[in-house]
Amino acid sequence: MDKEKEIMMDSEEGQAIAATRIAECSEDGSTDLDLRRLQLSAVPGSLAQLTALERLNLGGNQLTVLPEWLGNLTALTELNVGGNQLSVLPESLRNLTALTVLNVAGNQLTVLPESLRNLTALESLGLYGNRLTVLPEWLGNLTALTDLNVAGNQLTVLPESLRNLTALGWLDLYDNRLTVLPEWLSDLPALTGLNLDGNYLTALPESLRRLLDVD
Repeated sequence: MDKEKEIMMDSEEGQAIAATRIAECSEDGSTDLDLRRLQLSAVPGSLAQLTALERLNLGGNQLTVLPEWLGNLTALTELNVGGNQLSVLPESLRNLTALTVLNVAGNQLTVLPESLRNLTALESLGLYGNRLTVLPEWLGNLTALTDLNVAGNQLTVLPESLRNLTALGWLDLYDNRLTVLPEWLSDLPALTGLNLDGNYLTALPESLRRLLDVD
């Protein structure tokens, strides 16, 4: 059996598994749905009926787009779409205001849609492994964030608005293109972990040496 046929069969099997899990979720009223690594190229439409879902994992598939109706799943508190092939995110994500965890890592995002500024309950945001060259100023509005991972992008500067993230405890900046760090970074009162490896820094402000994971 050649590789193409093998992948096709795996994809068909994945769709069947997804359909079964969605049906079971609908029947038993589960609020947790795991559709990881099923080689899905599209989000199954039947998932749109599961409006009570609180945790949805679509990570490690082959998704290139997310449906707009995903924004109707307003009970979601955790959404993982990491490890796909997404280049854009739907504007409807603005409706998911109950989200505390959002993982869009390992995709092909070059910009973040402004709609995400509505997600003010977010505590953990995974953006690592994309193609971001800048972080938007509105990211500083997400003041509930305790964990922000932007490793593996192409960032050269940090927006000053990040100084508003007073609950931020962990900031991962690994493998970007930073050459200098802003002085205000050391003023973040909750920050205890900072990863700066893989950048182009020639000096580190003395005030930052109190933080963990900094050589």
